[in-house]
Amino acid sequence: MLEMRKGSGRSTSWSALTKFFWVAFIFLFIGGCTKILNDAEMADQREQQAKTDLELLKPPMDINFEQPLTLEDVISIGLRNNLEVRIAKLDEEIADKETLAKRLQMLPGLVADARFEYRDKLRKSDVYNWRLDQDQKDYTVSELKDSFRANLTLTWNVLDTALAYVRSGASEMREQFLEQKRVRQAQQLALDIVGAYWQAAALEDALDYVHSVEKRLKIVKGRIDSAVASGDLDRMDAAEAELRLKELELTVRQLQANLSSARLELSQLMGFNQNVQYTLARPPIKPIVAALPHTKELDIDSLEEYALVHRPELYQRDIQVLIQKEETKAAILNLFPGLNFFAASHYDDNRLLYANTWNSVGAGVSWNLLDLPSNIARLQGTKKTVNMAEVERLMMTVGVITQVHISLLDYAIKVDRFRLLEETFQLAENLLDMAKAKNSAGRLPELAVTQRYLEEMAAKLRRDEAVVDMMVAHKRLCVSIGMFPQDCDTSILLGSGDVSGVGYDLASGELANMAADNYAAGSGSEIDTMDLGGASPYGSGSGYPAEDAGFTDAGAGTVPPAGGGVGGTGGVAGGTGGAVDPWSDTSTYEDDYSASRGWSNAASDRFLWKVQMGSFTKAGGPAKRIDQIKDLELRLADNRDARVSTKNLNGKLYNRVRLMGLTEPEAKQLAQNLKQNGMEYWVIPPTSNHW
Repeated sequence: MLEMRKGSGRSTSWSALTKFFWVAFIFLFIGGCTKILNDAEMADQREQQAKTDLELLKPPMDINFEQPLTLEDVISIGLRNNLEVRIAKLDEEIADKETLAKRLQMLPGLVADARFEYRDKLRKSDVYNWRLDQDQKDYTVSELKDSFRANLTLTWNVLDTALAYVRSGASEMREQFLEQKRVRQAQQLALDIVGAYWQAAALEDALDYVHSVEKRLKIVKGRIDSAVASGDLDRMDAAEAELRLKELELTVRQLQANLSSARLELSQLMGFNQNVQYTLARPPIKPIVAALPHTKELDIDSLEEYALVHRPELYQRDIQVLIQKEETKAAILNLFPGLNFFAASHYDDNRLLYANTWNSVGAGVSWNLLDLPSNIARLQGTKKTVNMAEVERLMMTVGVITQVHISLLDYAIKVDRFRLLEETFQLAENLLDMAKAKNSAGRLPELAVTQRYLEEMAAKLRRDEAVVDMMVAHKRLCVSIGMFPQDCDTSILLGSGDVSGVGYDLASGELANMAADNYAAGSGSEIDTMDLGGASPYGSGSGYPAEDAGFTDAGAGTVPPAGGGVGGTGGVAGGTGGAVDPWSDTSTYEDDYSASRGWSNAASDRFLWKVQMGSFTKAGGPAKRIDQIKDLELRLADNRDARVSTKNLNGKLYNRVRLMGLTEPEAKQLAQNLKQNGMEYWVIPPTSNHW
């Protein structure tokens, strides 16, 4: 009975210990579960997180906002604080840690384990007496009820080490891939900042200028009101002046809205809260535009070569191909059996053992033969992946070349648009000066002068917008070849170190001030930093340079008949056929505009069409032909887009005119107009051998 009570006591103690462990496990399990917040807790957490985020969005203390921010300052701040760039940097740092982790996986395995065990019964067994062929009772044991064992095992799997080496190399390549991605992202960010910065600066200048015009018009309206009150003018004049002021006020509101949008975008690009106050430096635009390369000087072959060597996306594709090749190596290694070596040291505290510590070494080979078919299929798939990565790289190469061509064409178009709007602004200024002169002489009412002010203001705003578009197009061209906008080297764009003739002459002095009468109302500013001083960066009245000697064009169309008549034939210049014009000997022809430089060149012209008109005329025929061409309503019927050549052959005067820089619809429309006017023509597409 006593022994039974002792056993019952041990059973009760073990049961209590088991309950304690179960309760502790339940508490740990419940404590490790995810806690679901209620609505109040979520709102409180959101409020605290919002405060933290707003603190993080504050600009660093080392930025001096008391000084105006230059473009270089804004780009530097954006590259450092932009959230997307910071995320890309963190992604790159994560990849670096993953590479280190995969390298550490090449180390052999070192496993240390210890185990304590308690049995409620001894491990006791009977013994077999083979002489008697019967089981007999035995009263010896080799293991006690409680035991403690410890092992320290060093293992090395050759296959796992090789796979870890290959995958660490692929991970390091992925890190380089992310680095190139971040570089390209930074280039795009810098380009966006350039656009937002110049747009905001241009809008600020536009607002200053519009306010000065508004003050001027208010003075004029006051004079008109006085004249109406004295009976010298009709009430309708005062109403029209009021209407002009309302239109000007609407312009101011629109400019203010656009400026707010541009500044908000700029703040977002810099990674700041939108309520951060800062001022932008507004440097003179004239020297900046003067430094822009002329489109004629840009060599498309040099641009393509530079882009194919420096674009980060192409580096990414190269790295992607190498990564896929590393994956192929890993797939090949998976086909081999695993060779495993081990060495271990053991400890057992069993006092019945002869030795409580001992060492062991060994080796083993394992090979899952049923995994071979799937591994072979995986290897074939990785080889196809390498081929796909190479094709994607080729596709990226084509895309980069296309982007360079499009960026160059866009730059040429923006330069052309700026030139036209600059000339429009000059005409508006001249008309304004004429109107003021007539008004001073009493030959023009003051209300008409007011209208000229508004026209001149609108022309200037469009011109300034074109300046921004042209500068951004230039930076976009730089980014398309893999350069940072702030590091854009003109010599690289030109394919050489020669930058002569790329801008207008700066010998005229500093940036021209606005006319003093624009500030008669007291605007408080004397220099309009967006004003180009009436000078076009690519000259006025410039034309195409002389072409290479020889008119060897051939194609459809007919040679004009003799006698000075104007025929009605036409066609598209092809690759074979008769001569387009009779200029076989090129030693005596004259190019009317060979001494000047045009707005474009073969780099962008190769994407545009030409229309050639040629005829045999008698004396006085060339002038008549030119007059006929100028009477047509063309996109740009001036000497920048028309190249006129004449030649005297055997006493007969030949005349040829080529209109350049046309899009395909414009070329076809011009050909239709020429046909309707009974004039002969040849449409020359970019793919023609007679380009």
